Amino acid sequence: MLDKKELNRLFKEHNTSADGLTTAIAAKRLASHGPNAITEKKKKPLWVIFLEEFKDILVIILIFAAILALIAGETADGIVILFVVFLNATIGFIQTFKAEKAIEALKKLIAPHAHVIRDGKTQEVDAKDVVPGDILVLNEGDSITADAILIDASELEVAESALTGESMPVRKSLEIEETGEEKLSIAKENMVFMGTNVTHGTAKAIVVATGMETEMGRIAKLTTETKKDLSPLEKEMFRIGVFVGKIALVISAILFVVGYFFQGKEFVETLLFASSVAVAAVPEGLPATITIALAIGVQRLAKKNAIVKQLSSAETLGSTTVICSDKTGTLTKNEMTVKELYFNHHEASVHGVGYIPTGYINIREQGKNLVTIGKEQGPFNDYELTTEELNALKKKDQKLYFALEKMMQASALCNNATLENKNDKWRVLGDPTEGALLTMVGKAGFDKEKMDKQFERVYEITFDSTRKRMSVVVKDKDGKYYIFTKGAPGSIIEISSHMLDEGKSKKLSEIDKIRYIKKSDDMAKKALRGLGFAYREMSDKEIADFKKNKTLKKEDAEKDLVFLGLVGMIDPPRPEVKEAVKLAKKAHLRIYIITGDHGLTAAAIAEQLGIISKKRKFKIITGVQLNKLSDEELQNELADKKVDIIFARVSPEHKLRIVKALKHQKEIVAVTGDGVNDAPALKKADIGIAMGITGTDVSKEASNMVLADDSFSSIITAINEGRTIYNNLKKFVFYMFSCNIGELLTIFTAIILVMPPPLTAILILAVNLGTDVLPAVALGVDPAEPGIMDKKPRDPNAKIMNKPFIIRYLYLGTAMGIIVMGVYMFTLYRYGWTWGEELGREDFIYLKGSTVAFASLIVLQMIQAFNSRSERHSIFKLGLFSNMYLFGAIALSLVLTFIFIEVPFLQQYLHTTTLDLSDWSIIILASLSILVLEEVRKYFVRRKHKA
Repeated sequence: MLDKKELNRLFKEHNTSADGLTTAIAAKRLASHGPNAITEKKKKPLWVIFLEEFKDILVIILIFAAILALIAGETADGIVILFVVFLNATIGFIQTFKAEKAIEALKKLIAPHAHVIRDGKTQEVDAKDVVPGDILVLNEGDSITADAILIDASELEVAESALTGESMPVRKSLEIEETGEEKLSIAKENMVFMGTNVTHGTAKAIVVATGMETEMGRIAKLTTETKKDLSPLEKEMFRIGVFVGKIALVISAILFVVGYFFQGKEFVETLLFASSVAVAAVPEGLPATITIALAIGVQRLAKKNAIVKQLSSAETLGSTTVICSDKTGTLTKNEMTVKELYFNHHEASVHGVGYIPTGYINIREQGKNLVTIGKEQGPFNDYELTTEELNALKKKDQKLYFALEKMMQASALCNNATLENKNDKWRVLGDPTEGALLTMVGKAGFDKEKMDKQFERVYEITFDSTRKRMSVVVKDKDGKYYIFTKGAPGSIIEISSHMLDEGKSKKLSEIDKIRYIKKSDDMAKKALRGLGFAYREMSDKEIADFKKNKTLKKEDAEKDLVFLGLVGMIDPPRPEVKEAVKLAKKAHLRIYIITGDHGLTAAAIAEQLGIISKKRKFKIITGVQLNKLSDEELQNELADKKVDIIFARVSPEHKLRIVKALKHQKEIVAVTGDGVNDAPALKKADIGIAMGITGTDVSKEASNMVLADDSFSSIITAINEGRTIYNNLKKFVFYMFSCNIGELLTIFTAIILVMPPPLTAILILAVNLGTDVLPAVALGVDPAEPGIMDKKPRDPNAKIMNKPFIIRYLYLGTAMGIIVMGVYMFTLYRYGWTWGEELGREDFIYLKGSTVAFASLIVLQMIQAFNSRSERHSIFKLGLFSNMYLFGAIALSLVLTFIFIEVPFLQQYLHTTTLDLSDWSIIILASLSILVLEEVRKYFVRRKHKA
């Protein structure tokens, strides 16, 4: 407990006492401070979420077009357009229905009850009723319900990974350790925080903050105040919408001027006709096609363990330039694992996965493998103790066996954790470090339960941060007493006078000490957490004194020990991440590690994974250093592409600030994370990526994408898919716009030449919403082009409708318009029309010409779908059958065309007529010319690029 003076100061500062608050004062404080809860942002009603699907500019243009169609008396056209708009909104609504629930998830982390001292007694109260000044009573396994300052603590360790990202439980103490460095509030050893858990020990603490004033509340504020920016796709669709709107207005204005001022038509008739053509200028199927194509992409991603919550995020993945990754649980397994042993002059490597005690240990001497103990392969969750190799070692080399046995005894007996296999998953109850030691003991073939029966624990000298070690006294069946000690390597060597060498106790010389310290340093350089072990048998006098006094002085017990050896453990990297990092580098993606853990640990992991290398400069920037950097200085650090950066010991605000700085540099930022601390940055990022298995509900709800398998490699797969989605999006946008230009040019030419219009508004709608959409969707699932992940990410400011795009679609669109108009005029003349002759909508010649124009436009579009698959490569090189979906879509579209033309009641509604073989021959021969024109253009483009 704190000394009396400091205790009284804290009681006075927080208006409380050792007896806690009175019930009356607690009630007053609850009224003034409010409930100890995370305040929830008002939810959007479902109807508001649905209406937000209509704010896209293309959708607004379609609604306006539908209204114009209804005014013009084209009721069917208007209803069809409104149906498509509604269908598009429904698809988007279904995908985005998962509303933001980050705040609700935060509330789930808070325990429903708390133990506090009130009126001098320990009472259980609802967590929401805890107030500043309450004294929390904490025990192992408790969830901490508020931010509090410690006034008493015994062996207190708290799991803070959800808040800070640090994998190891944090040892708490009553005093802040002076390191000469400024500390963040969440790094203070004498504070505990809402939403974290006690893994070991007991404590009392004065509540200093509740509800939204806690660290958890601060993160909640950051999450709700962080606004999502428009995705690159949403920005691009806005630009396209504006472009389409301008074209529609210009065409309407020209047609109105020509019809009213030059051709002398009625004002209302001219206005309605110009409006109906403007309707035709709008690619009605584009919003629905984009939505469907993205939905298909999302489904493909889901099959690859990447669950995307917003449709536009699927495309944003493809433009990602930077990945900001958490370390713990994302790059690493979040399972402490012993990797190395050094004992009896022997080195040993420990192999196995997680906390499953199935694995093996390779013991080496002078670099050569001496013996392997354990089971190299076996069932993942079935633990079967393997003792064959251990028994063989005991017969072959008793000295080595004795040294190994003592190391395992120290690891198992000087240990308060237990391993549990629950629902086919091994987990640790207690400290993960001690759990890793028990796993190692099992891999070595020793039985923890047998050891506990063989040695009875009679006393424990608990760990403290000053000594940096713990000791236990055990008694064997022969009545002998032993002291086993474990702790920081330096602290164990300091109290050892001997060492175990070839099965015997030998004087520990200064050279031996240096050798062991060097080994410990070597482990630290590899990011291994080192532990030292020692033991000794107690003398008869010590045993007599202990039995009499029932206690041992630390300084008397922990001296003249026999040093046993060292253990090095780590939270290991995920095995699949290294290859994923290699692919990311190949795709010109930058990776930053942003962690609450130590910088050197993060750097060692980063080097193992290839995120940093000795060939390039790198630096570690801590949260404290970040506080001292201005925004401009941080921008300069991030702008230096020649230096890799690891951000360590950072707070949620720091992570958010880094993301904002990267976005200010026009980077498209993907942020990975699994903890509460990641939520604000996940929400601010262009792509927030949460872990599905280890991730908290908070991180999942704040993210755009959840990885079902927690695999970093799934991110790279998703980016590959995102790039493919964007490329395909360009293909079908080009396809639909080039077809629209063909339609418009056909109508425009006929009007200027004062000819009967070859295509009515209803026929154009039949094309735009019927035969057009299926091939466009099929282009949306076109296979990825070779080498797509070898290219740099696309420029976020690059537009789909750039100069080459516009030139190409004008070229092909104009060609389509000329072909359709040529076939139309040829058919009219063929069936007896003469120039200047007026034709009614039901005249046979007009129906023939209009139907041939309609069929020609569709066949041209089907061929144009093949042209659209590549800007440069010949369709014959890509392979006609490499996208079977496109073949299916074209077949269905042609069947639909046949139905539109041949079914009697549709003939009457659409004003079409039956075509004979000669008509179809003309249509097909004329339409094939568009393929020849595009192949010629591609040929010259390839020549230009080769030159």
